[in-house]
Amino acid sequence: MNLNHLKALVKVVQTGSYKEAAKHLNVSQPAITQRIQALEDYMKTKLLTKESEGVQLTSHGRTIYESSLQILMIWDRIEEEVWGTKVKGRLTLGASTIPSEYLLPPLLKTYRNVYPDVKLHLRISGTSEVIKWLRDRTVDVAITGIPMTTEGVMSFPIAEDNMCLIIPIDYDWPTTVEKLTMLTESDWIMREPESDTRRTLEAYLTSSGIEVAKLSISGQVESTEAVIAAVEAGLGISAVSSLAAAKAVKLGGVKVVDIPEFKLHRRFYCSYLYDQKNQSVISTFIQFLHNHSAIQ
Repeated sequence: MNLNHLKALVKVVQTGSYKEAAKHLNVSQPAITQRIQALEDYMKTKLLTKESEGVQLTSHGRTIYESSLQILMIWDRIEEEVWGTKVKGRLTLGASTIPSEYLLPPLLKTYRNVYPDVKLHLRISGTSEVIKWLRDRTVDVAITGIPMTTEGVMSFPIAEDNMCLIIPIDYDWPTTVEKLTMLTESDWIMREPESDTRRTLEAYLTSSGIEVAKLSISGQVESTEAVIAAVEAGLGISAVSSLAAAKAVKLGGVKVVDIPEFKLHRRFYCSYLYDQKNQSVISTFIQFLHNHSAIQ
């Protein structure tokens, strides 16, 4: 049992569903299910039931839910009392575009509340450049879509994401596409070749038997927002982070097409130099990410 299990229970109860809890905690729905199951196994009792009106707490579940609220509140207070006023300095983060735009903002807001005396500086670029910054020691911590395997560098996962297919709102496509091969029949908007998103997509398509070289690429842009804008304009289709797609769909500019065969998951990682891990500002940020990680 760990704090992530308690957070999962609390969020499921607060949102009323496993799906919404997964969105709030930035993990997959199966991850929420696994955490609830692990907590039930640990407590040796059923905590939740699924009724027609939604998820409901059992009597034991109610007790554990209320206690979980108190435990999480106490833990937040402990973090603030132990670290909040003692850590001072400047922390420079390097991040690729997706984590910088969609993952880091809420995390950094929480971090600033706990460590108000740390001055944060965020640099944003493609993964290759961010990795170079870390090696050159021009950033203290790197947040990217791939782990670093260089000697002397430590990496650990902090969040999960799914990629989804987006098309213009007026595209004459069914909301569910049966075959991946339909992807070869449309123009594509792609990120730059150095992008994590593009490399992940191309590797997945290749492993699924689609020749990437034969795709019709009508445009290449350097940010996820530019990809979405191009799709909105009707220039083609694309695959983007579900975090980015959710915002675009809500604004009504694009729609998501479900392809049962298209299951593309990835993780985001924190990387840092091993010989800097004991520096107070860096070590507390790393511990903060461990404590708030969406991955067990």
